[in-house]
Amino acid sequence: MFGAMVTLGRTLFLVLLMSVFVSPLHAAETVMVGLNVPLSGSYARQGEDQLKAYTLAIDLLNDKGGILGKKIVYAVRDTRTDPVVAKANTYELIEQGAQLITGGASSAVAIAQAEVCQEKKVLFLAGLSHSNATTGSHGHRYSFRWYNNGHQTAKAMSSVLVEKYGKDATYAFLYADYNWGQTVQQSFEKVILKDGGKIVLNLPTKLGEKSFISALVKVKKAQPDVLVMIHFGEDMINSLKQATLLKLRDKMAIVVPLMELHMAQPLGPEIMEGVMTSMCWYHSLADRFEGSRNFVTLFEERYHKKPGNSAATAWVNMFQYADAVERAGSFAGNTVVKALEGHHFTLLGADEYWRDWDHQGIHPTYIAVGKSPAESKDEWDLFTIVGEKDGDFLARTREENPVKLEPLE
Repeated sequence: MFGAMVTLGRTLFLVLLMSVFVSPLHAAETVMVGLNVPLSGSYARQGEDQLKAYTLAIDLLNDKGGILGKKIVYAVRDTRTDPVVAKANTYELIEQGAQLITGGASSAVAIAQAEVCQEKKVLFLAGLSHSNATTGSHGHRYSFRWYNNGHQTAKAMSSVLVEKYGKDATYAFLYADYNWGQTVQQSFEKVILKDGGKIVLNLPTKLGEKSFISALVKVKKAQPDVLVMIHFGEDMINSLKQATLLKLRDKMAIVVPLMELHMAQPLGPEIMEGVMTSMCWYHSLADRFEGSRNFVTLFEERYHKKPGNSAATAWVNMFQYADAVERAGSFAGNTVVKALEGHHFTLLGADEYWRDWDHQGIHPTYIAVGKSPAESKDEWDLFTIVGEKDGDFLARTREENPVKLEPLE
């Protein structure tokens, strides 16, 4: 029913194209969800993990009767980490009858999907999107984002950077040259300069770049105290490998503002050791929170691996959609939006909620440091959480984020 699956050597699966046909006879008995995720390109690992969590959540919901008595069916599209493709996919999924569009691992992709969903008055729950713009300058009434943003990450890490490297430390940036990388770089530069640090180099890099050697040689010549690498997915894997190859880590500290498990796992503790980073969720939170423990246990039982935070956002999105529809008593997009706005829940942590005026998910950001090979128990045990910053403290104020969402129709 859902198309072909290809099993990858690294035990992940890639769905080339999955589509659902629902006959008119059964349409009234089902609700359709559009899963728009990257299954190729630089962020494919995150898309694969995301899809695993979506399908697991859907199966669990269907086992309990679905949503308002309707079974959930779904169609999957590959965004290819391309906003043009993602936008076309979104139109197609809505034309097929999707009541919810969700997924993605790029902020440019999230913004493209959000525009279509606002136009069509269909709910959009962003996947892995970290740009300030997703719930800021490009925010929309029909769109929500659970994942944290660049402002929150920079604010969470600022005091740690000063504490570890000093107020007068010098910094170099390598950053992905699109909306996400640009806004994260700007957020970090702002807090670094405010705290007395100095920026000695800013180098944008192309999404999907394979070789970062020339940029890293420039960093080496600049001799910063700290190199901040604002890359993601395969780009981060490649750039961190190459920085290690050039022995930059013997001369400077490396900070990766945003980490996802499937960037670290291919590198292993040999490379990740000592790297400072942040995450909105990590699987070791299962030791503290029942919701995270339930998620990790169910995910491991099916897939025999730990979930990353890309999977976590998919898990939250699916269960929060189902909960909002049940509370609203309707699948109508405008009623589901109202049910989500300001709603508090405890899916993966303690108190989490959707802010009503910008639709940003509010929950803690965690500071982590890469474990050494001796400390790591297995291929997924890669970080120690060394700090936690409160979500309300980190979130932008109305003055910092003067977004005005559209009236609800």
